[in-house]
Amino acid sequence: MKRIILLTLLALPLADVAAATNMIVCEPASKNDRSATGIWPVLYLSQNKLCFNMKAQAGSTCVKNGLTTTWFTEAVIVTVDGESLGRDDTWFKVARPTVNDREIEYTIEVSRDKQQWLTMSKVSINRISGQAVNWFIHEHGGTSYNCHLEGKKL
Repeated sequence: MKRIILLTLLALPLADVAAATNMIVCEPASKNDRSATGIWPVLYLSQNKLCFNMKAQAGSTCVKNGLTTTWFTEAVIVTVDGESLGRDDTWFKVARPTVNDREIEYTIEVSRDKQQWLTMSKVSINRISGQAVNWFIHEHGGTSYNCHLEGKKL
């Protein structure tokens, strides 16, 4: 009986570690690239879901592999091709991302009316090498990053 209690107590911290949030830190691959500002919104993994570090007034900023999520955020400045669309309430959508042991790939779309969606960025992260590319709207070649889980391998 004592062994069962001891094993249960030992298993609890492991379950907490597995459910913990793992921030994904991405730094520009080229230290000389002044245009590389980082992958936005910042992403993290939580309970086998891909999540985005944004405050949402509605919806969910987390999504499981292959599913879709939308969320609403107040007063966001959206810029397309270097031209500001102004500060306004904005919907974000991530449709059918790929999240597995080898890669994380997703596209973020934005909308002001939830009717017409514009692609904001497409991100591809190789979880084995940590290499990532972030393509903003109409950007050719994308910006390269090196990513890792905060304190761990990706």
